[in-house]
Amino acid sequence: MSSVAEAEVAGGAYLPRHQPAGRADAVPLPAAEPAPAPAPARWRRPRRRPSDQPGDGGSGAAPHPSVAARALVALSVGLVGFLVAAQLGSTHRGTEHLALESESDLTRIFSSLNEESAALRDEISQLRLELAALQSSAERDQLARDAAERQLADLQILAGVVPARGPGVAVHIADPKGSFEFQLLLDLVQELRDAGAEAIAVNGRRVGGTTAFSHGRDGVTVDGQAVTQPYEVLAIGDPSTLEVGLKIPGGAVDTLDALDGTKVSVERRSDVRVPALDHPPTFKAAHPLE
Repeated sequence: MSSVAEAEVAGGAYLPRHQPAGRADAVPLPAAEPAPAPAPARWRRPRRRPSDQPGDGGSGAAPHPSVAARALVALSVGLVGFLVAAQLGSTHRGTEHLALESESDLTRIFSSLNEESAALRDEISQLRLELAALQSSAERDQLARDAAERQLADLQILAGVVPARGPGVAVHIADPKGSFEFQLLLDLVQELRDAGAEAIAVNGRRVGGTTAFSHGRDGVTVDGQAVTQPYEVLAIGDPSTLEVGLKIPGGAVDTLDALDGTKVSVERRSDVRVPALDHPPTFKAAHPLE
């Protein structure tokens, strides 16, 4: 089998690279004819798309600004320029006016300005002093009002004209045999006051400075109203102090425990509530001293 001649492509023709011996009939292939040159492209005017038409709201070029917008911009620029020119002219005229003054006049003007400045500083200082005095007076008045309001609240609680609440104790007295008398209740209330009780109530009735205890048909009466056993005495104050004051040897608790069939218990509470007096006292003869 004869070998095939290797060839290279050059310009579309196959050229023999090596011709083996004994093959005289091998001839080169004729060169390929060159391809005809392409015809020149014809120029055409680009067609305008509907969206490129001005004023159609499409994606083409933005429409030219309106005449009103141009006039507004021109007017704004002119106004700014006029203001700048007026300011420069005023400053220039003031500088020219000072330049025409004599040295003595300038000295006089400068001295007058210094005097006005000093007077204004003095006025500012005086106004600051007045403001500080008014603020201090207002603060004093407010402090006085706050103190008066606190004192009024304390006096209202002590007088019993308003309800009260706070920590305290509850004293329970059981007297099934009727041995408890109003004098013992009065001693118990007095010991609570001595221990620092700020407000006291017996069976839901507030005890005030004019409260009266007495003996009734069914037992003890408070301000003419009968209260029956079991008795509950509520007191607002420091719980530990009140309890210690009631349990001192020979005190109210020891006296009540000594009665036949009477049982007494003292309970500390974090929240004790007592009502106001049913009939607050009225004064006909006494008046505040002014």
